[in-house]
Amino acid sequence: DHSVKELLSGRCDIAIAGGVHAGQNATFWSIFSQLGALSHKQKITPFNEDADGLLIGEGGGFVVLKRLDTALKDNDRIYAVIKGVGISSDGSGVSVMAPAVKGQRLAIQEAWENANMDKKKLGYVEAHGTATVVGDKTELSSLADVFPKEECDKEVLLGSVKSNVGHAMPAAGILGLIKTTLALYN
Repeated sequence: DHSVKELLSGRCDIAIAGGVHAGQNATFWSIFSQLGALSHKQKITPFNEDADGLLIGEGGGFVVLKRLDTALKDNDRIYAVIKGVGISSDGSGVSVMAPAVKGQRLAIQEAWENANMDKKKLGYVEAHGTATVVGDKTELSSLADVFPKEECDKEVLLGSVKSNVGHAMPAAGILGLIKTTLALYN
């Protein structure tokens, strides 16, 4: 969000955006264990009826962002165009493990409105998908609120990079962006 705004404002011509999560300590694991967020089956399966929690992953990723006109002028290889971004907290949920639909819906609506696209063109959503019962249910409700079936032309596919790499905290978002971009590009 910050990088896109800086590019659009003209304050910079190139931005590097990303996220990294590496090296957990005993306190980190203890907190997630006490929250009951870790999968007892040792398998993360976002949006699956048998999902029982997340696995922690490590990773990092970065993307180079430019305004489309600058990238075209520079003859860069363009993997994707970001049409819109949106940010929001999950709102005032009961706890960190119980996000609120209101906050998630706000972020999704903001991004979609910024993109100025027709909902009938939606074909895929790269979701947060923690594989926690409350988290996944909340996310599905948020998506259904913003993209009701009757406003979408086709079935919308849903995925989460966490099923491949675990929950890599701040790296998970950028890894989802990279996964989706490369899947569409290739």
